[in-house]
Amino acid sequence: MVQHEWHSLGSDEVLTVLDASPNGLTQAEISARVKKYGPNQLEQPEPTSAILRFLAQYNDPLNYLLIAAALVALAVNPDHPGDAIFIFIVLTANAFFGFWQEGQAEQAMDALKEMSISNSITLRDGFESEIPTTDLVPGDIVKLEEGINVPADIRLLEVYQCRVDESALTGESEPITKNVDSVEIATLVSDRRNMLYMGTTVSTGRAVGVVVETGMQTQLGRIASDISDAQTPKTPLELKLESLGRFLGFIALIVAVLLVSIKLILAYGGEDPLRDVAIKQFITAIAIFVAIVPEGLPIILVITLALGMRNMARHKAIIRRMKAVETL
Repeated sequence: MVQHEWHSLGSDEVLTVLDASPNGLTQAEISARVKKYGPNQLEQPEPTSAILRFLAQYNDPLNYLLIAAALVALAVNPDHPGDAIFIFIVLTANAFFGFWQEGQAEQAMDALKEMSISNSITLRDGFESEIPTTDLVPGDIVKLEEGINVPADIRLLEVYQCRVDESALTGESEPITKNVDSVEIATLVSDRRNMLYMGTTVSTGRAVGVVVETGMQTQLGRIASDISDAQTPKTPLELKLESLGRFLGFIALIVAVLLVSIKLILAYGGEDPLRDVAIKQFITAIAIFVAIVPEGLPIILVITLALGMRNMARHKAIIRRMKAVETL
């Protein structure tokens, strides 16, 4: 798809390139452009299946350590499965609780998305009409006024004391005064006074413009695309838990090896066969390994984070990932 530097073109040139009219598009043109450009919305990531979301609750080094301890304990001493069963019950309860909490957050996010669907005032066939923002196509003439969220990337045609809050896109703290004058091609996004971008908000005044980019072709869409390609960084809590899991595993391994080694050295030359001593001490080492790993930590952690999510919800903030609560 050809990329145009809309900010460097005059108003008439933009309309010519878009094959648009100040009176708006015709129904035939709209139908053709809907097929060509698709809906004016950002692509949503594929939803994760419930099974994968549930299994993700186990994705933690501390949980791996607990599972390993339970399996080894069960294999070495199958006649006394109490410790292993307890660990599996705790981990399963922890996973179900975390899965339920994050599911509630997902439902709340979906509800907010439904509520946030807005309409835009456009000129089509010479008549002013209000349509869903998702139905906008390049070439649509759009009217904007104070308090309106900019629905697409728009080249301004008329401006009436219009100032726009672009902090969500550029980080600029003060509203930007807009005009219709073309600027140089190399002008930064933050300095393009003749453009409005999806995700920004009209602070004062009114404006009329022509839609030049929609959906993932907007500046916001390109940013969203770059973010979706990037790997999600781990939260500080996840990094700390990984470090704790490695540390506990190392300590448990050292203690087990030292215990078995000392007992074998002391038993060397004694009456008991070394094989029997080794098996007995190995079982003891496994018991110590299981004892060192804090079985109750995962469930305590989940309850604490769930309470944090609940407190954030009281302040009108929805947390999608439970472990992000600690970062906030």
